[in-house]
Amino acid sequence: MPTTPAPSGENEQREHQPPTGGELLALVRTRAYTRADQPFLLASGATSYDYVDMRRAVSRGVDLELAARAVIDHLARRAVEYEAIGGMTMGADPVAHAVALLASKAWFSIRKGEKSHGNRRRIEGIPVEGRRVVLFEDTASTGGSIMEAYDVVAEAGAIVVHACVLFDRGDTAQEVFAARAVPYSSLLDYRDLGIEPVVPPRT
Repeated sequence: MPTTPAPSGENEQREHQPPTGGELLALVRTRAYTRADQPFLLASGATSYDYVDMRRAVSRGVDLELAARAVIDHLARRAVEYEAIGGMTMGADPVAHAVALLASKAWFSIRKGEKSHGNRRRIEGIPVEGRRVVLFEDTASTGGSIMEAYDVVAEAGAIVVHACVLFDRGDTAQEVFAARAVPYSSLLDYRDLGIEPVVPPRT
């Protein structure tokens, strides 16, 4: 007996259900997380025996899509209205670009420093002036990178409506953004992996 075809769009909706937190955590555990005998030096200057490489985690197309759809759902559940998403290169680039593609948003990417040629701008992609933007980072330790991104886009006239990271290794970034009255959230954090939080090194 012939089967009744599914209504138009039903299979697509089934296929594109938002990923669960468990799926994202499984991706982090299997493709991003390393525990070492000797401590790693992190970009923040802190050290840790635990290393979380989210760029490696999303290096396959299927995993990048999972992470991007998780971010889209995360922001939607928080009713974040935004026109563009981005942050410091390269930590923000893969997932921010995928979110822009899948959610029909714009993307931007912030250089580590000013170009020495051409128009010398730091922000590539969509102009952010006057736009509602989400700042994004794949991993935050003490929040230095995403805070630098905030300073750059704020100076350029962007309206920062939310700051978001895939994996937060500590509590510092949330505290810093709270002090600036900018909503901040992470999809996962150190508690989900059962590891110690990263604290800023003493100066």
